[in-house]
Amino acid sequence: MGLDEQEGAQKALEKVAVNLLREGIATEVIVRVTGLTPEQVQQLQIQLTQEN
Repeated sequence: MGLDEQEGAQKALEKVAVNLLREGIATEVIVRVTGLTPEQVQQLQIQLTQEN
């Protein structure tokens, strides 16, 4: 997988994680489902909170 493909896949996973966070899904579940790290999910949650 090339760098652009990896970045695209990462962005897609982040988008899924944000949608799951909006639905109130637990961070632990999002980590298991997406393969993102807990830190990445927490950072997305912080960004989501700041947007609202």
